[in-house]
Amino acid sequence: MFYIQFAALIPFYDTYGQNATCILLKDGSKEYFNGSIKAYMHAMLYELHLDPKAVNFWTSKIIGTKLNTPLIIDESMILLPVKFRKSVGKQDGCFGYVNYHCVECVQDHQLTLSNGEILPNLSRKSYIAKKQKDAKLLGYAYIDYKKQYEFMWKS
Repeated sequence: MFYIQFAALIPFYDTYGQNATCILLKDGSKEYFNGSIKAYMHAMLYELHLDPKAVNFWTSKIIGTKLNTPLIIDESMILLPVKFRKSVGKQDGCFGYVNYHCVECVQDHQLTLSNGEILPNLSRKSYIAKKQKDAKLLGYAYIDYKKQYEFMWKS
């Protein structure tokens, strides 16, 4: 899987009406995952030896909110939650993720990525701006947090 090379994770329904994930890579190409974004994210985090609950707990502690928080892998990979579709059912995921460092321009209901791809969405510009601010805060907090444990990596 291309865990670190993606610019966006976009939810969609496959031909059978099941949740699926479109993985938009930084070079503009697309891959597809037959499962929900949540399943993809959990697989990615476990592959990177990160606990999804611990990441969410730390993120919510830093930002002060628990719903729709950005997801941080490291300072170079922060994912913004963006609403891409209307949910059909109660447990249906309508949010995808966009790599914070790949966002070039934000408008109401539209994101432009650094590779030129335009992503239509259902999120307002003010919502994404708030998530970008939260992502920047998370990046700084992550760097400070990482400095506390640098002694473990030095030989």
